[in-house]
Amino acid sequence: MIKFEEALKIVIDNTKVLPFEKVAITEAHGRVLAEDIIADRDQPPADNSGMDGFAVIYDDIKGASEENPAVLELVGEAKAGGEPPKVEKGKAAAIYTGGLIPEGADTVIQKELTKVEDGKVFIFQELKKGANIRKQGEDYKKGDILINKGKKIRAAEVGILASVNKATVYVHQVPKVGILTTGDEIIDIGEPITSPSQIRTSNTYALYTQVKEAGGEPVILGFAKDKPEDLIEKLRNAITCDILLTTGGVSVGDYDLVKDFVSVELGVEILFWKVAQKPGKPLAFGVWGENKRKLFFGIPGNPVAAMFVMEAYVKPALRKMRGERNIFNPLVKAKLVGGYKRKKGDRKEFIRVNVSFENGEFLAKPFGKQGSNILTGMVNSNGFGIIEIGKTQIEDGDYIDVMLFDTEFLKGSEND
Repeated sequence: MIKFEEALKIVIDNTKVLPFEKVAITEAHGRVLAEDIIADRDQPPADNSGMDGFAVIYDDIKGASEENPAVLELVGEAKAGGEPPKVEKGKAAAIYTGGLIPEGADTVIQKELTKVEDGKVFIFQELKKGANIRKQGEDYKKGDILINKGKKIRAAEVGILASVNKATVYVHQVPKVGILTTGDEIIDIGEPITSPSQIRTSNTYALYTQVKEAGGEPVILGFAKDKPEDLIEKLRNAITCDILLTTGGVSVGDYDLVKDFVSVELGVEILFWKVAQKPGKPLAFGVWGENKRKLFFGIPGNPVAAMFVMEAYVKPALRKMRGERNIFNPLVKAKLVGGYKRKKGDRKEFIRVNVSFENGEFLAKPFGKQGSNILTGMVNSNGFGIIEIGKTQIEDGDYIDVMLFDTEFLKGSEND
């Protein structure tokens, strides 16, 4: 049995980034860039106005005030997308936001500081030279790297892609993640329950959602009974996947068949089985496929263990496959509220906690029931408090590390 840190390192070291593909920018949101985005011209491409007003020569408005306004003759207008007139001494041109600065003009006076009458504009305040002008290249210069590869594409990045004329862009492929649920007792949604030993699958759909949260493409491969022929048939559906997740069947019972069958049927090389962690001790991990580029996670069947393994191992691997730079869940230092005791300290334990941010620090309150079958504990928590090996008691007010799996609580908090 290996330690958590060693197991995680083996997973990440054996995870390879997926190749590139080209997509339209309308399909690029949430994907990870596989190329640097370079400016094809200056932005703005020429000096333009930052507001509606009048383009003037600074020397003509020196000393202008309410009592002594500068009076200039209007010679036309500069609209966004239009050709501006030339401005000479004693003249002014009406200008609109985004309009090019006319030749000769060096300052823009906002409309509120002026009055127009009989073809003249009265200016009631002196502004500094260059006021309200957006200079050429103020945002970026031609040849600048605007977005580095490895960045996840959001709305702002899509805007930049459009501004530099990138109708298509290279991004990393999305990992296809197969989910195979095993066990005679497991039934799908909608199937009738005919025995008290039967359990509706929660893992299948919780894992499906976690895969989507991390930017993967989840595929439900089916539900395999504890029969070799059924498991073999379902495993064949995994051939096209980049990651194979199985739930259940990796413990030590007579019907825990998964590890052996993925090795035989898919050529999976198991790199570890069993980790000194709670929950999720009977975790199996291996590599398979051409150049061992595909990953296998044999995930325990208990729902909390399954969700923990997804957050701690599978999501980081999936994010790395996608080309992301920041692959791990956020880790914060939090004050434990109420303390925590356990009987043994032989494994690293990840307890469900509800984290809040108050008075400048994180607080973590453990959920009452910590059994790996208690799925409501995940509903009422947003992080895993980490209890190190050797520790059997954490006092109220002591600080622990917490792996967050939901940061919604930070919206609108003091930490915002």
